[in-house]
Amino acid sequence: MEIIFKIYEGLDREGPGDFATTKRAYDLCTGLPGKPEILELGCGSGGATIPLAQISGGTVTATEIHPPFLERLVERAQQAGVEDRIIAAIMDMGDIQAEPESFDLIWCEGAAYFLGVDTALEQWKPFLKPGGCLCFSDAVWLSDTARDTAPEAVKVYWAEGYPAMRTAQENIRAGEAAGYTSLNNFTIDTRCWDAFYEDVERRLNEIEPIYGTDPKGQTIINMTRKEIALYRDFPDIYGYEFHVFKK
Repeated sequence: MEIIFKIYEGLDREGPGDFATTKRAYDLCTGLPGKPEILELGCGSGGATIPLAQISGGTVTATEIHPPFLERLVERAQQAGVEDRIIAAIMDMGDIQAEPESFDLIWCEGAAYFLGVDTALEQWKPFLKPGGCLCFSDAVWLSDTARDTAPEAVKVYWAEGYPAMRTAQENIRAGEAAGYTSLNNFTIDTRCWDAFYEDVERRLNEIEPIYGTDPKGQTIINMTRKEIALYRDFPDIYGYEFHVFKK
């Protein structure tokens, strides 16, 4: 586990995305106040936190279970001049420490799968104010037939990495079944994946001389490189979908 954290500690983002993507999703929300109270779950080192604070003008309670990520977030918030509107807190997304109906917006980029989308939809809803919005990005099959027709290498990878992965429409139906209204959704642009994986490759090259001397470390490095190659070979089969729901 240490080497996995070390890979991402050296990055500005822990998954595909960028300022424009975060803004696009935020702009799809409806009924938010001028300065919303935002809860971000699985914030990492602040790749979405800083843009959220800048875009919204509100306060972001940014939560994460890995302290070094939060330390980096605080540094970046200070550099961006938004530290007065970001509250960094160690918190498990499955055990939210807050009063019910505390937030206008709950945000989670690329981390809902740790809890499971269905569980996230159910457990996070009570913390939204009436009419509040939930935004999250999730890995999805990009067509109804992709999970069945994907090359074997893709099937094997996702069967191990995210066996519950669904299509965007299946996530939408799950959200509606949980009592939300789906406002919109969109697939994250491949440029975000390209930029993210370029950063990951750079980081792997930096840490390999240290962690690659251990067989387990080298295995994780090799698996990460395989993940990168797989996406580059099959970008039309799976991707990240941003979902915007309203309570």
